[in-house]
Amino acid sequence: MSLLHEIQAAVLQEGSDLGPILLRLRLLAARIGSQPLAEWVRHESEGYPRDAELPDYRFIPVSYTANFSGPFGSGIKNAPISPYLVKKFAGEHWVRHEMRESIAAVDDLLATAEDGGHLGINAADLILLLQGKVYPDYACNSVTGSIPRSSLASIRHAVAAAFSNSPLNSKSLFRMPLL
Repeated sequence: MSLLHEIQAAVLQEGSDLGPILLRLRLLAARIGSQPLAEWVRHESEGYPRDAELPDYRFIPVSYTANFSGPFGSGIKNAPISPYLVKKFAGEHWVRHEMRESIAAVDDLLATAEDGGHLGINAADLILLLQGKVYPDYACNSVTGSIPRSSLASIRHAVAAAFSNSPLNSKSLFRMPLL
């Protein structure tokens, strides 16, 4: 069986670990001399550096809720904050998270997240950026960011799908001839 077919068969196994499959794919990239494939495998295995361009599937949405206190002891708890407002006052990177971590880190986050749940992110800096702008007469006391677990599962699926494609599809994905 060719190395490409071994990789495709391994990906199709239920619950397959992507780490060893990426190692095989790295070997394939070296054998055929494909720099784009080798670079993609390295980034997926080790994480994407700041200066590397991210594939579209590595951008994931973030939603926010906040607690506000107002005059005379009034308050609003767990108020959803519109992505439009977060983007307007804090920037697009707050609503469209760049997931630069390795696929192993993505798998670890998936394993620790509850089914159908969300992962929390540190959004303390948003308190100052949103202060007095969401509810003008209320003080923003806390902001909680949330990433859907399904977004992480989508990243894992996209990586697995990328090297389980037929050679014809892989050729267009990696801009190279496959054996």
